Amino acid sequence: MRTRDPEWEGPLLVHVSYEATRTLGGVGVVLSQLLASPAFREGCRRTLLVSPLVRPCGLGSYALSESLERDLEASGEVLYSGLRRHNPPELARRLRPVEERYDVSFVYGRREAPGGPVEVLLVDLTDVLRGHRVRLGTMPSFLRRMRTRLGIDIQLDCRGARSPPWRLASRALRSLFGERLGGSELVNGLHRKAVHHGLRHAPPLDHDAMMGLVMAEPVFDAVEALRPEDGSGAVILAQEHLSLPLAYKARLDGGGWCRTVFYAGEVRTPRVVVEYGARPGQVASDNRYYQVQRMALAQGRTMDEVFPVGSWTSFQVLRGGHQCDAVGAVSESVADELRFLDRGFRARPLTVIPHGHRAVETSWEARDDSRVKVLRHVKEHWGMDCQLLLTRISRDEVCKGLSRDVTVCEYLAELLPKERLPAVLLLVTEWWEKDLSPNIRALMARVEAFNARRTGIHIALINQPTWPAGLDFTRDDLLRATDVSLGQSMYESFGLAQLEALSGGAICVISGVSGARPTVRALCERLGTPEAAYPNLVVADYAAEETRVPPRTLEEWMALSGEELHALERRTAESVARRVVERLPRDERAARELLETGRRLAGQMQWDPLIREQLIPFITGT
Repeated sequence: MRTRDPEWEGPLLVHVSYEATRTLGGVGVVLSQLLASPAFREGCRRTLLVSPLVRPCGLGSYALSESLERDLEASGEVLYSGLRRHNPPELARRLRPVEERYDVSFVYGRREAPGGPVEVLLVDLTDVLRGHRVRLGTMPSFLRRMRTRLGIDIQLDCRGARSPPWRLASRALRSLFGERLGGSELVNGLHRKAVHHGLRHAPPLDHDAMMGLVMAEPVFDAVEALRPEDGSGAVILAQEHLSLPLAYKARLDGGGWCRTVFYAGEVRTPRVVVEYGARPGQVASDNRYYQVQRMALAQGRTMDEVFPVGSWTSFQVLRGGHQCDAVGAVSESVADELRFLDRGFRARPLTVIPHGHRAVETSWEARDDSRVKVLRHVKEHWGMDCQLLLTRISRDEVCKGLSRDVTVCEYLAELLPKERLPAVLLLVTEWWEKDLSPNIRALMARVEAFNARRTGIHIALINQPTWPAGLDFTRDDLLRATDVSLGQSMYESFGLAQLEALSGGAICVISGVSGARPTVRALCERLGTPEAAYPNLVVADYAAEETRVPPRTLEEWMALSGEELHALERRTAESVARRVVERLPRDERAARELLETGRRLAGQMQWDPLIREQLIPFITGT
């Protein structure tokens, strides 16, 4: 462990996520683009990325094999660790009192990032959060102050601080083995066995919201301890319910030195209702949710007046976000979800700043080279001389709507001309063989049944962590080679991945509820072509405003059966397949035109102008 003291100077931007040490998803992509911007670096000279050291896994236990400290050691430097005995005196003077106050441990350091180094703070909560029980002595006071001063009413099972014997044992373990007692394999193994045998209750939890609440106080005090002597302030940039509690703590105690910014990247409560419904037995449906949201907003109602979400921790955390100094959203759809969440979001302006787009550098020759590599791989592994390449790259989440891709393939098999067969859909997602999610199990079953029919389209389900390692092509090659990119999510706060293949001339099927859609529609109009006629776009609008006469009422949508929703989905999927076939190029000239129109649209969505002209002034208040 390196122990060189850092240099502290200038204002500090603080961002809480699970991606302080590595980029995992959309949050990490946005951070990377921000950090790479010289304009951002000028406005925010220091950036502190905060994450839990290890997040709870199944049943509320911890697995220290997933500790982010290993990432920091591998890709940066650890300057201070509360899990070790020896640390630089100055950092120990600043951070040790905070650790003792809250019974947590910090791992602090820096790592390289686009544009230069960033600071990293990892927080070990294993002694103070176990399942739904909170062992933080200061938590009742924090919850009471949020309720009385901010109107945020959150109920947690607060059990008080750990006993002196526990704390003594935990201190000994830190000294000997570099881990807290709550993070030890002994304690976690006993916890898992107790839950398995019914001796301990472990209800389903929103761990993100709970971890955000438990981290808020120690992280705020650590930020204050890491401030420079010149009194420079800090900006708390919150994007969802993991990071908002820190902003609330700053509202309570930040005085004149801490600015709070809520830039909503998604709204978790609507997403959960879309994925699992709000009543027992309901199926996943964006159609039901967004029809209800439209009508409820028109009636002036809020989410908890329509759906039974008032007791959800994530809902209570999110609904107070309008009290931050600046409030914005990544898309108009997210802004509407916030307005539905709480009337406070309707009473103030919401700044909508869309994400930018990473255009893959592509020429006709580069596209041809990439297709040769990818189609050779398809031939070697699936024995097919592929005439049409479809792709989908997505995480294994219900809201990504991966089964819709199978449904569209069922209709494509009926509609594609013979010269376009055989076709292959490379469906790249992720799973752990030892513990398959219900979502991935259901997807595997549908893919197997579809492939067994031998329709001329083959769906290759690919585990992303193990692919394309060792191959002679890259992710960018795959994007360039793509003919049709599928992206039919049920919830998509923006949807960068749905547009990645655009600059390679692909036909991009984007979700009708994607947050990117209003931006794309406006850009199409700027280029002189309506969205519906743009050659590279097909909108899969599973939640389009209803044209039925008379339209269903809010109550009828809430009560709609899974069979009725499924029938509506299949109708939309057939329409998507027909429009894809209509847009497929008939010859090389048409394919070259698709490449040009795709590049032209992608070129309108660059990051730099958004960061310089909109995002930095919004974050810094300048």
